[in-house]
Amino acid sequence: MNRRDYLLAGATLGTAGLAGCSFLAAAEAPPPDVPKQRLEDGGWTRTDQSSETVFDRSYGPVSVEAVSSTVQYADEQLQERVASRTLDQVQTALSVFFATRVDFSPNLDNLPAGVGREELLAEVRTNARDSFEQQMEAQGLTDIEKSSEGTIDIDTGETAETVELSAVYPFEGIAFDVTDSEAVEIPSSDIDISAMFAVWHHGDFVIISGGAYPVQNFEQVVESELSDGITVTVDVDLGLQPDTYRTEVRNLVTGVE
Repeated sequence: MNRRDYLLAGATLGTAGLAGCSFLAAAEAPPPDVPKQRLEDGGWTRTDQSSETVFDRSYGPVSVEAVSSTVQYADEQLQERVASRTLDQVQTALSVFFATRVDFSPNLDNLPAGVGREELLAEVRTNARDSFEQQMEAQGLTDIEKSSEGTIDIDTGETAETVELSAVYPFEGIAFDVTDSEAVEIPSSDIDISAMFAVWHHGDFVIISGGAYPVQNFEQVVESELSDGITVTVDVDLGLQPDTYRTEVRNLVTGVE
């Protein structure tokens, strides 16, 4: 499993969530307010923070510019536990989270007679999904499909629109040396992945937040016959808890403002 950051789609979704628009220089947006205590309690570590000018579009007589700021996190506690269980053979960040704040000038609430507001929000939602899928593919995920759409209640009172995606991560297998000349190989296998993101209008800006996580445990037993009298059995169990990761990612998303 050497695609170390296979799930860091969220890392780039934030700034690419409005992909397809022209880029220009503009002021930096403030980062979104993330639920720091939840992140700390869950063993999450911030892995990156970035800002980007991402949008310049005219709606009738009004020109709208947008800038974004993104923070991304990895579940370091889970990553360390998996590394320990595999004798440091697997160092992948299996669960990730991101949040992006998109600021507009003029802000959405000050558009004359609401000119372009619904069109702008619709474009944000559409491009967010397109960019998320492209980045998942770039990180090695395959068989990406939309599994559902829905809504989620945000802690600040808004209702966000959500998209959930399913995908497959092709685990490439690992090997453990048992003698100087012999090794036991854990064969390649697919790991099912779930990803979700939410988009909502908060105050005079838009938030895009989501994450990805494994939806199945990885468990294999392999027997290898080293000689006529020696058979080695290797039992690999990562101890993954998909329901816990799903709840955790959704709780992080609802805590963004």
